[in-house]
Amino acid sequence: MKTINHKFKLLLLVMLIGLSFSCKKEKISPKPEPTPFSAVVEAGVTSLPAAGGKLNIVISAGADGWWITTPQTDWVTITRMYGSGDFKLPVTVKPNTSGVARIVTVKVNPTFNLPAVTFNITQDK
Repeated sequence: MKTINHKFKLLLLVMLIGLSFSCKKEKISPKPEPTPFSAVVEAGVTSLPAAGGKLNIVISAGADGWWITTPQTDWVTITRMYGSGDFKLPVTVKPNTSGVARIVTVKVNPTFNLPAVTFNITQDK
């Protein structure tokens, strides 16, 4: 009986040592925090002539990501629909031969559920 009791105590000791190692707190990386976000149209120009042209949206996102949402049009070309960090996003508007003024809404969406920035780009007829 003494042998069983000794083996049982040894087993309990090994289990307690194992539990003490498994209960230690691990160092966890800190939760990521968003960096400041902004998006502006370079030179503040959001209206283009009927002849078309180019404008740039200047995105400041630090190390965070962003993506663009806009309706599909055949007269506006955006070279990059998503990315991360700071970026100067070219937007090309083709000549307007429709005879009517036109408008498209471009939205720059940041990560971390920060508010999106919306631009209305207009073109003369």
